[in-house]
Amino acid sequence: MALRTHRSRLVALLSAASLALAVAAALPAQADPPTSTPPTGSATPTGSATPTGSTPTGSATPTASPGSTTPAAPDDSRRACPAATPGYAECLALVRTDVTARKGPLSPQAAPAGYAPADLHDAYALPGAPAGSDAVVAIVDAFDDPNAEADLATYRAQYGLAACTTANGCFSKVAQDGSANYPKPDGGWSTEISLDVDMVSAICPSCHILLVEATDNSIDNLALAVDEAVTLGAQYVSNSYGAPEDPSETGYDTHYQHSGVVVTASSGDNGYQVQYPAASPGVTAVGGTHLVRDSSAVRGWSETVWSGAGSGCSQVEIKPAWQVDPQCAHRTVADVSAVADPATGVAVYDTYQTGGWQVFGGTSVAAPIIASTYALAGEPNAATPAAEYPYDAALTDPSSLNDVTSGSNGKCEPAYLCTGEPGYDGPTGLGTPNGVGAFGYRAHGQVAGSVTDAGTGQPVAGATVAAGPRATTTDASGHYSLDLPAGNIDVAVSDYGYRSATAEVTVTAGQTASHDVALTPLPRATISGAVTDGSGHGWGLYAKVSWADGAGHAGSTFTDPRTGQYALRLLQSTSYTLHFEAVYPGYQPVDEPLDVATADLTENVALLIDAVACSAPGYGSTYGGSTQSFPTGKTPPGWQVGNVNHDWPGYQATPGWLFGDPGNRGNTTGGSGAFAIVDSDHTGAHHYQDTFLQTPALDFSADASPGLQFATDLQPSVNSTATVELSVDNGRHWATAWTSKGFPGRPGPGSVRVALTAAAHKKAVRVRFHYTGSWSKWWSVDDVFLGNLTCTPTTGGLVVGHVAGTAGTGIVGATVASTAHADQSGTTVATPDDPAQGDGLYWLFTTGTGSQQFTASAAGYQPATATATVTVDHITPLDLTLTSPGG
Repeated sequence: MALRTHRSRLVALLSAASLALAVAAALPAQADPPTSTPPTGSATPTGSATPTGSTPTGSATPTASPGSTTPAAPDDSRRACPAATPGYAECLALVRTDVTARKGPLSPQAAPAGYAPADLHDAYALPGAPAGSDAVVAIVDAFDDPNAEADLATYRAQYGLAACTTANGCFSKVAQDGSANYPKPDGGWSTEISLDVDMVSAICPSCHILLVEATDNSIDNLALAVDEAVTLGAQYVSNSYGAPEDPSETGYDTHYQHSGVVVTASSGDNGYQVQYPAASPGVTAVGGTHLVRDSSAVRGWSETVWSGAGSGCSQVEIKPAWQVDPQCAHRTVADVSAVADPATGVAVYDTYQTGGWQVFGGTSVAAPIIASTYALAGEPNAATPAAEYPYDAALTDPSSLNDVTSGSNGKCEPAYLCTGEPGYDGPTGLGTPNGVGAFGYRAHGQVAGSVTDAGTGQPVAGATVAAGPRATTTDASGHYSLDLPAGNIDVAVSDYGYRSATAEVTVTAGQTASHDVALTPLPRATISGAVTDGSGHGWGLYAKVSWADGAGHAGSTFTDPRTGQYALRLLQSTSYTLHFEAVYPGYQPVDEPLDVATADLTENVALLIDAVACSAPGYGSTYGGSTQSFPTGKTPPGWQVGNVNHDWPGYQATPGWLFGDPGNRGNTTGGSGAFAIVDSDHTGAHHYQDTFLQTPALDFSADASPGLQFATDLQPSVNSTATVELSVDNGRHWATAWTSKGFPGRPGPGSVRVALTAAAHKKAVRVRFHYTGSWSKWWSVDDVFLGNLTCTPTTGGLVVGHVAGTAGTGIVGATVASTAHADQSGTTVATPDDPAQGDGLYWLFTTGTGSQQFTASAAGYQPATATATVTVDHITPLDLTLTSPGG
């Protein structure tokens, strides 16, 4: 489906405000396809021709404002094509307007301005003929250039390049369906076509050139033209056009991803901004540079970021696995780059509605340069995307890139997306060609084998196998496979707890070398003990025991749920931190430092309950105070409602807390009857709430564990805050005891418990419920308890076990309940992280002691009952088996 169709659906889903922002920042307002409007006449000269190989006169200072769709063309240049509209692409050629256009072959004394093929070969250290003689480089552009072959002949003759014609089979031109039914001509796109075929000729004069002309400049037709180019045998396809990113662009990605085919695309001439198809993950996105001769540089040339080069972090496309810049979660543009600044532009010959020899810039120059460099490097590998080659230091030569480390195309965060830096950056990617070593896939083979423990012979899973910059890890069977360049290479194998092993392996192109490794384990000590309840019952706890050495190594085990016992094997002469966390709810985790010498150690840990939540099995709350409900629909005696008026013009600070139900919400707190509510949503626009509901003065002088519990319903809203505040000096000073932002809220029915530790043994305590918001949702509370709030053990025992079917498979979601106390039950759970425990684990607390019956039930099974002897403060193991009906 076309981009424009998807965009209309997107727009229909946006709010009016979001639509205005989206249209202004991302998509041009025009919705109709662009018309074919050729430039009027030739460029108006303002300067003289520049001799071959020297820098053209004039300057290029493009605007690089992030978010703009088409900034003005750089000084002394014009855009060859109109700006892109939704679903359509613009060509990315820039034409110098200060260079006199001249027709026909020129003498050496009056050679064309702009860089010639020899200049580009020198700047990028490229090989000459016959390199690329078997390669077919396709140029995909829109509309027809009637003069394409004739203009190409003039360009090649001017620079002494062999003829490339239809007659000798070097040049061919087709419509997007492969026929000779060419589309209508267009002056702007014909300029682009001339630029593209000339750059292929300049970089790879021995390459065959296939020109595929799309019916128009819609992404629909351009994408189909790419497919046709591949169908006709092109292994290198250049695309010198771009369109603003659109959410539907991923639907076109398959057209720009073909196995064994290099697809390049210009990154754009609009500075810090991402365009499509450069953002497509399978495309080599080509940025742009300012290229000048420099006698002080080793290569004789220097490059900086061209200020118009497109770059950025895609908002749509996924990040390819081979692209590893850490601060862009999606596809980053660009990958590599070449000259693109019109101020240091290239010579091009174009006569359709223009004047012949001119100087061109734009990333339209760079895309065919890079496609042709790939062609010089040799046939692409069908199994690996060509865009990955420059990133893969093992299979290509990273020294074959000129790193561009200065200049920018705008201001952005993180800065590397728009500023030249050592290594990778957005505008120039990994750099420009320094020969073809980074663009060809070197002969390669594989190294494969297994890694085992030298002491036990068991496979070692997760071991690292590295050779140069390439690495992999062993699978669960200890097996690995690594793709490597042919030759002798050191293969290093390492894993935590083992001595590393390195050996030289000979890799033969197209073959697999076998290399098995047995790692010697380092000496370890056994750390064992029990994790128990430390708040009164004393029974063993099912808990996760984790370890970390502070150097990035970590692991874990679980205790036995029937005993709380655990054991770990840790390296000797190493310091660790152990983390103990109960699987049962309501316990507080504990961290313990541990120094392991050479001997085995015992480490017992008792976990305390979370007394505020009081949700641990076998514990219950003890209340010593009073509960305030709101049954009359009025402010209770001694309570106060206060509204803070900030005197904001046009806004009212009321109403705040109420005891009616103006919005007909109902009591959704978990309480019943009337309740307290601040209903910001019902109050509506031009109101704000900064309101509090305050208790009378409370005497907690006899309370050692004062606390608050209340029923609540806090509806989600992005601009509201609910807070419980505490004063221990009768309201003179307040401190936050509990708070929750309105988003994501705490929708009711719900209950909140808050420890008021600072209020212990205080005589003049006040608590208030404080809400702020403006046209937000609402907060309602009910059944407010204030007083001494303790969590104490309940007499009884813990029953733990598994519920399984007759085949032994654990059943998740089964219920196990005490026959005598049906409300005392547990539900079986899965235990995927604990290999020692099968699924179907349950636990329950029961107040019944001695001989007790328990019944297990699950959907699709017949209930089963079993008897166990329950002992106070102990764990009673009990497994149950369920059968299917008739089983």
